[in-house]
Order: sequence, then C-alpha cells, then structure tokens
Amino acid sequence: MGYRSQVAGVISVDRPDDAEGGYEEKGARLIGMIKLSDFYTHMMPEYPDAVGWDTKLGVFMFHGDNWKWYAEYDVVKAWDELWKNMQQLDGVSGYFARVGENLKDIEEEEFGDDPCYDFFTPSSQLNVEAKLLGKRG
Repeated sequence: MGYRSQVAGVISVDRPDDAEGGYEEKGARLIGMIKLSDFYTHMMPEYPDAVGWDTKLGVFMFHGDNWKWYAEYDVVKAWDELWKNMQQLDGVSGYFARVGENLKDIEEEEFGDDPCYDFFTPSSQLNVEAKLLGKRG
C-alpha cells in the first residue's frame, strides 16, 4: 500500500493597500495563472473536490487526505513547480503542510509576507483502539 500523508496548500494574494486595488482583480489573475499550471491539469480530472478558490479573496487551496505524496509522482512534481513559480511573484504568499503517518513527520513550507495560516493547521493525533474503554472486568 505504501506511505500515506495528509497534505494541504494555499496560495493567495497579499492584503492589498487601498491604492493598489482590491483582491478581486489580483485574485482573478492569480487563479488564472494557477489554472494554466500542470498542477491544476493533474488535479481537476481526478480530484476536482480537492481544490477550491475564491477570486474575491484571492485564494487558491487544495487538500488531500490519505494520499501518497512522493517526489517522483507527477502531481507532486507539478505542485512543486507551481509552488516555486508562485514564489517569484510579488504580492503572493503561500503555505503548505504535509502530515505523514509517523508522529514526528510534519513538514511545513511558506513564502511571502502573508502566508495564510488561518486555512489549516498541521498536527499529530492519537489513534486509540477503544476496545477497553468502558469495560470493567
């Protein structure tokens, strides 16, 4: 079966100054660029519900649960390429996290001035077999 992870990434336009205009124009441009990416091309046919965006807020996000996230996989390569390309843009920020099966296997990456931590939080958790809970004897 292989090693599986929970992954999430968000890319957004930074909060604009009033003089620069609102989120909507910048958000539409950002989403337009992402829609032209290989990542979008890989995700939409197979995982259309794993991606979402709001052009008015200027935010793109994806989330996958129980995914194999290996560097040699096409979708992972495409995400890495998109991630690197977005870092080259002024006024764009991003946050990515991967939580693996092992307790200490949490990876986080971020870039930009406003990396949008409010969309998800990585954490480890306990998985408890509840067979003994409530039993006495």
